[in-house]
Amino acid sequence: QPPLTIQQARDRIFGFCLMNDWSARDIQKWEYVPLGPFTSKNFCTTISPWIVTTMALEDYVTETSAQQQVDPTPLAYLQDPNYSSYDVQLQVAIQSSKMDSPVVVCESNFKHLYWNAAQQLVHHSVTGCAMKPGDLLGSGTISGTTDRSFGSMLELSWKGTKEVSLGTEVRRFLQDGDTITMKGHCGGKGGGGRVGFGQCVGKILPAGDYATNPLVKVDRYQNLVLHHYWESSASWRVRTVLALKDIPYEKVGVNLLKGQQSEVQYSEKSPMAQVPLLECLDTATNETVHIGQSVAIVEFLEAAFPDRKPLLPSDHLDCAAAREMVEIINSGVQPLQNKFVLRYLDETTKGAFDTRSFAAMRIEKGLRALEALVVKRHESSPCHEYCMGGFAPTMVDVFAVPQIYNAKSVGLNPHEVCPTLAKISDTCLKLPAFQASHPSVQPDAPSS
Repeated sequence: QPPLTIQQARDRIFGFCLMNDWSARDIQKWEYVPLGPFTSKNFCTTISPWIVTTMALEDYVTETSAQQQVDPTPLAYLQDPNYSSYDVQLQVAIQSSKMDSPVVVCESNFKHLYWNAAQQLVHHSVTGCAMKPGDLLGSGTISGTTDRSFGSMLELSWKGTKEVSLGTEVRRFLQDGDTITMKGHCGGKGGGGRVGFGQCVGKILPAGDYATNPLVKVDRYQNLVLHHYWESSASWRVRTVLALKDIPYEKVGVNLLKGQQSEVQYSEKSPMAQVPLLECLDTATNETVHIGQSVAIVEFLEAAFPDRKPLLPSDHLDCAAAREMVEIINSGVQPLQNKFVLRYLDETTKGAFDTRSFAAMRIEKGLRALEALVVKRHESSPCHEYCMGGFAPTMVDVFAVPQIYNAKSVGLNPHEVCPTLAKISDTCLKLPAFQASHPSVQPDAPSS
């Protein structure tokens, strides 16, 4: 992406809010020379409740405190012919857990920034950083020239050497129980209109102890139960996804040969009377949810457990390519070689229809099509371990492996029909998740 010009930057800035980019004091002291603040500032950010648009701030355009940029003089790409800022009055207050009301410790102004917002955005883009709608950028500490206008606790206490008065208390650094409130507004005096930014409020709580109080995220969907059949390729897909994402679940076997899928207690949950069927508790509504069809289940798991191993690319085109490959298997191959479909054809034609050859033809056509897409994708990828050309299996591999397994059952040799896919399948089957989901190791699989 080419760098932005100053005018392009102005056109792209939607608005402003207040931001408290918290710093962990001891970590920042250790790392900021020579690394700069990194882990000390990436753990928490607080923002005010709404965005004030640039249009709403037009009446409050003002000179910066510097007025002109001469020390340093901006490089050509940063020079702003309309160098200016906004007259936003800023205030920071601290209230301890023992205080009845907050005490203001800082009063500053947005115009004290030497580099304005447009220049900061241009500089951010100069090395090709792809800025996107919705990106949030921090301006950096906004400090004036007086002690009262210093914009960080580190400056106010001058690295802990000075006490900051809170009336009945003092601070050199923030403490547990302190509430920090930032406020900002434009105008309001002399009869002019006032534009407020709302409050940016955060309270410091005691640090958690992982040994006694681990910060574990509770998933919304609990008590997962998978109704499956050991030999079902669709069931195999879902088992693999659950294993890859390390989601705990219970298996309940549905014996298709004995017709258990058609029993009322099951068909009420699965109107198609098919496997797999995922059952889970939605803790937000306290209702039990049933989801059928392997693609729907996998998509649900991808969305419901976003912090676990992702199986779809984040890029829109890559994601569409992955879904295209998945549907070649899911829609173009698997339904046409399903045992129940082949059995129906055999029964209705009284054995006159060569179902095995038909299944082999459909599987070969689908695998050759998928092979072509995968090979083309690998041409522009440094990694050829998996279908999408990445370094980890995706939803495509999850669907491809069972289909390649099925190809052997109708006399096809995958290493001849689709050598790339066959090699990928061999790689996947060495992974614990694919091994744990394999039909042969399922509890309802025949013992012999």
